[in-house]
Amino acid sequence: MLRRTPEGLRAMLAGLPDGWLTGDEGPDTWTPWQVAGHLTHIEETDWIDRTRVILEHGTSREFEPVDREAGFTRFAGWPIERVLDRFAAVRAENLEVLQELVGDGDLAMRGVHPVFGEVTLSQLLATWVVHDLNHTGQIVKTMAKQYRDAVGPWREFLSIVDQP
Repeated sequence: MLRRTPEGLRAMLAGLPDGWLTGDEGPDTWTPWQVAGHLTHIEETDWIDRTRVILEHGTSREFEPVDREAGFTRFAGWPIERVLDRFAAVRAENLEVLQELVGDGDLAMRGVHPVFGEVTLSQLLATWVVHDLNHTGQIVKTMAKQYRDAVGPWREFLSIVDQP
């Protein structure tokens, strides 16, 4: 699944006009461009770093907190294609590193999340997959909501446009 996300995001977002990339669902929600920036920043700073902490320090060292919105600033002014290129490159590197670092016997190893407490490496890796799926769904929902009124009477069959 992790290998597929960059291609899926590129298929959905590359080449779209700004209106598609900058629309949101209202206050305190993210645009598709912001989601791509978030995913790219987290890819650079989170998954492999936390994997290494678990493998090298176990529960003796807590994970560093993550700034979920740092990618908004980090990639400000970048066209979506450049953000997606960066995401794809870092993801490919991370999957190579992951393959080198982790064996089946490591999956039960534990680390300490700053909010959740003890977590396993297996849970961290499962979260990485679901994080991708969650944000892909967020992008789809945000884009669908741009057509909330335009779909007219079909809205009753298109529940995505009314999801919170």
